Amino acid sequence: MITKRKGYLYEQKFFSEALGHGLEVFVPLGDYLPQDCLVMNTAGKIFKVQVKGTESKSKDKARGGLGRYMVTTSSGTASKETIDCTKVDVLAAYVEDENTFYNIPCMELDGAKRIGLYPHNPDSKAKHEKFKDCWDIFKTP
Repeated sequence: MITKRKGYLYEQKFFSEALGHGLEVFVPLGDYLPQDCLVMNTAGKIFKVQVKGTESKSKDKARGGLGRYMVTTSSGTASKETIDCTKVDVLAAYVEDENTFYNIPCMELDGAKRIGLYPHNPDSKAKHEKFKDCWDIFKTP
């Protein structure tokens, strides 16, 4: 399946999950903005969200062969640029094989263009694991 089509599927999955968690989702027309949607919590706070995803693990011999899921956090077609945290509040990273979202505050990305996720490893102490299935991030007043 082409990458753009996968991206749309990941976005739709995120919209559905967010609605299921009692959040409101607003989607702009077109795909020219740095965020894919706006999410509003019950207190009226709005979050700008960029949705990214991956479907399969990459080999990772250095970590006992368990592998990891790599998510590209950069955007743009010609020159990949890191997510601008003045325009995006949360990266929603979807791991298709595990049917899991990581809702990561943009500032936690530290300018990385790619991040590794380990939803299949319950013992992982990797930096972003605390954001696995973290929908409470949107409950901040």
